[in-house]
Amino acid sequence: MASNIGLKIANGEFYPIMEEFSSIKKRLILTTVHDNQPSVQIDLYRSPASVMTDAQYIGSLVVENIKHKPKGEPSIEMVVSSNTNGEIVADAIDLDTSAGGEHYILTVSLKSLDETSRDMEIPDFELESNEEPPSGLYNQAEKVREEESSNAWIFIVLVILLILGLLAGWLFFFGGMDVVRSWFNKDGKPAAEKVVEQPKAPEPVRPVEPERQPEPEPEPEPVRQVEPVQQRVEPPPVIQAPAAPPPPRQQTSTSRRNPPVASYNVPATIPREGVNYTIRWGDTLWDIAEAFYRNPWLYPRIAQHNGIRNPNLIISGRTIRIPPRN
Repeated sequence: MASNIGLKIANGEFYPIMEEFSSIKKRLILTTVHDNQPSVQIDLYRSPASVMTDAQYIGSLVVENIKHKPKGEPSIEMVVSSNTNGEIVADAIDLDTSAGGEHYILTVSLKSLDETSRDMEIPDFELESNEEPPSGLYNQAEKVREEESSNAWIFIVLVILLILGLLAGWLFFFGGMDVVRSWFNKDGKPAAEKVVEQPKAPEPVRPVEPERQPEPEPEPEPVRQVEPVQQRVEPPPVIQAPAAPPPPRQQTSTSRRNPPVASYNVPATIPREGVNYTIRWGDTLWDIAEAFYRNPWLYPRIAQHNGIRNPNLIISGRTIRIPPRN
């Protein structure tokens, strides 16, 4: 079975050109992989199945001093010919005539290649330890990927260093250390969270009774001069008791035990529309809530229902509505 002569392209596949020992000539137009690529290396292989797994390396053709062009544009013309004697001739030239028109020629004998392969029993080709394998027409793409990967790592390292530098500047020059110290107490332990005490319910304040003006004390009667008593014994005067006891003197007392609302006949169940109540002197919302709800702490409900802004200040004589408890 005759083998095919072909090239190894950029994706690593085998590109067939012609069959070996055939008297034909093929013309190929090649392009570069990178922009402004100065040179390329064309690798020729021989494969019975037109795949690289069983391909046999034939030889390489290096074309230098290529006219700089963007990648993908035609750059090199290559003519490959074969004869019945098994000779392969590859002729490559730069398409740009201003580059000098220098030809690069590779001539290989397939018969001698077969004899060498049988005698040596070695794979496609062997390199010395100090030599590098041929890069091929597009193998330089692998080097470019390695360079891009190394550049990416360098960029990541630079970004990390920049972030560390900004953090250090914030800590030492912009007061960052004070913020960090505030997170810790003197012992180096995280500061305990502050316990916020819940405000206690305000104690109801009874309305302040106006101070009464003290009654004017009676002016003392002028002291009469006592005439010297003659030394004689007189009978003791007879004091007549009054017909009725004098009326008790009204005394003012600021303390009281029962508020006026305590004497109000509170209904057992407050209707939905509520109950009217007229505030009397000495009443407080605390006492009113105690009388109607049996719970003085519900006084804010009465204040809110009647629009009383200050529960500690109510006016006697005002009629308010007591809403139901629930």
